[in-house]
Amino acid sequence: MEIDKYKLIFDQLLEKSEDGFIVINAQGVITDINEQYCDFLARKREDLVGKQIGDVISTTSMYDVLKQRYQGDSCDNVYFHPYSAGETRDNSELYAIANRFCIFDKEGNVIGAMAQMKFKDRALDIANELTLAERDFYKSEYQKNIDYSSGFDNILGNNKKMIELKKKCSKVAKTDFPVLITGETGTGKELFAKAIHMESHRRNNPLISINCGAIPAELMESELFGYEEGAFTGAKKGGKIGKFQLANNGTIFLDEIGDLPYPLQVKLLRVLQEKEVEPIGSTSPIPINVRVVSATRQNLQQMIKDGTFREDLYYRIAVVNIETIALREHKDDILLYANYCLEKLNKKYKTSIILTSSASNCLSKYSWPGNVREVYNVISSAFASCDGMTISPSDLPSKIANLNHNTSNNESSKKQTLNQQLNNYEASLIIDALNRNESVTEAAKDLGVERSLLYKKMKRLNISIQKKAKKKKL
Repeated sequence: MEIDKYKLIFDQLLEKSEDGFIVINAQGVITDINEQYCDFLARKREDLVGKQIGDVISTTSMYDVLKQRYQGDSCDNVYFHPYSAGETRDNSELYAIANRFCIFDKEGNVIGAMAQMKFKDRALDIANELTLAERDFYKSEYQKNIDYSSGFDNILGNNKKMIELKKKCSKVAKTDFPVLITGETGTGKELFAKAIHMESHRRNNPLISINCGAIPAELMESELFGYEEGAFTGAKKGGKIGKFQLANNGTIFLDEIGDLPYPLQVKLLRVLQEKEVEPIGSTSPIPINVRVVSATRQNLQQMIKDGTFREDLYYRIAVVNIETIALREHKDDILLYANYCLEKLNKKYKTSIILTSSASNCLSKYSWPGNVREVYNVISSAFASCDGMTISPSDLPSKIANLNHNTSNNESSKKQTLNQQLNNYEASLIIDALNRNESVTEAAKDLGVERSLLYKKMKRLNISIQKKAKKKKL
């Protein structure tokens, strides 16, 4: 009776499922098959039960399943199963997603095998669902990290050149023209690319970035355009979606495009011209709607003359040219970047470390060949190594600290307002007093002011007493 109960449940599962099921015994004879599979094969059930599965499906792998004792707990058991023309209702070569496994008795002996088939239409539905799920993942991850305020408001720079550059980029963002961003390393090319996307009508769709210089040449094509299953040795099951497809309806950022291998430049040119991609191993182009923003530190015009970059591709990607500005060309922003970095570190580690005026002088004199990226690196290093609550020249690299030897004042400090210089001096006095004493009360006595007044000054100057340890633990 118990066996009959389970047989009834099993039969109902086979009947209700939209998948095809087939069961064979240990000799490969079909013992059961559901109506969905019969319909796919355009055969009646009574004509199939009792026959060798190889006589019904010439491409079957069920004999291997029996021989190798597949248990259904490995990805190797799932694959795309082809059918020969004439063996299906469409009388054509079709495929299905097959999951095969053996049936064992209580002693562990193989008594048969079963296959579950998802047919072509359903398989395509699953592939589409996976594609959409992957795109949604990239979109959600991107949206977690974007700031929905104006993209260019988040790019620091009060210098007139920087303000003009941000205005130009903001106008460009409203269009769909391809953009080429050029400039030295560390000048914020990627920040401008992200800001252009964030201020465009595509902002709610993915921004997909790829560094053309960071991926081996032999992998770049599959990264950009994807591949079909079986396209080459090592291709994963189900294939791979390329970056262009993931960026559909959004923006793709091709960083360091000057490093793109010459043969791939031809394929990229075709994608931009035809607005479609053809994954490796596919014969069916896929339409795409993608805005292309590229960036490079190299001189593409010179590379064109040298024959290492295609001129026709250049004109495709450089409809609009944006050139970022080296920090030495807007030196009045140096301390803005340095203090911004210091502010983030103070917030993260709950400290109140500030730059001394002499350290600020050193930073302002330096030429910063590594641009803003180098500023962040230097400030982070000084933050980690300084004693007390100030960063002085001794905490800076010698090539920067030595710039303070000749004079204690430079052009940057002279440009500070009287209030700024007074505030810096007052902050230094208060911090020194706090470092010398064990409490605010003692520091107030040391400075000859009331404790309440000292607290007000500390609040105004953003000086905290949360930390007096000599070293930060990063």
